Amino acid sequence: MTGGARCYRGESDATWQLKPSILRGVRSDAESHIFSELMLEAPTEFSNDRMMFDKLVRAQHYGLPTRLLDVSLNPLVGLYFACNEKQHHDKDGTVRIFSFIDKRVKFADSDTISLICNLARLSDAERSEISKAKIRHNDDVEAFRSIPAIERLLQFVRVEKPYFVNLIEPSDLFRYFFVHPVKNNRRVIAQSGAFIAAGLLKYKSPSSSVSYKLNTIKIKSTEKGKILNELDLININSRTMFTEVEFVSKYIKNKWTL
Repeated sequence: MTGGARCYRGESDATWQLKPSILRGVRSDAESHIFSELMLEAPTEFSNDRMMFDKLVRAQHYGLPTRLLDVSLNPLVGLYFACNEKQHHDKDGTVRIFSFIDKRVKFADSDTISLICNLARLSDAERSEISKAKIRHNDDVEAFRSIPAIERLLQFVRVEKPYFVNLIEPSDLFRYFFVHPVKNNRRVIAQSGAFIAAGLLKYKSPSSSVSYKLNTIKIKSTEKGKILNELDLININSRTMFTEVEFVSKYIKNKWTL
């Protein structure tokens, strides 16, 4: 593969839908509320995060549903996550392989990524307004850029980028992008982590996107234990994937359990 980016996502149950967590099991109007509540309850945890993307990465690390889909640049990490959940050892797993075209690959400080991530600050009604305006003003970019919901989105973006000029391409708000994160998170480093940022695609699965090619490898449930043992031999296990002490402790305990 020349240019672009290839990444991997392992899931312990092959029947799971491929969607960011904010599109699974939470109300459509939850996104801005749950993020704001977390900021109020734990402001110091996010005090060093200047970009909204970094805030969402940290929020997802703490279990909050976001519009980010976590992936890895290491296929063996993807394989580990297809096998590691004990409660799903009786289910076939899957490793999904994404091959992104070059123009859909961004860095964390990209203007496009700032726009997509700050969609999380808008109300459900404002996001709906943007979706409707995309259809209504399909041939009039300036009209799209002037709607109130876009003006509000720009207010949030300019908190992190005061210089930001409204040259929004409407289609960018309805796409998936591969994002190279800043290596300032221990778990991201340990897992060779990266992210797929999802725009306003509430009713569309990433598997149907034209931004990349998607291939899937099924992992038989009967092979999961053997695969985990082999990955452990090359130091891919819960101790190295999750750097927090509680996971290291659990790994050591499991080694000595009867």
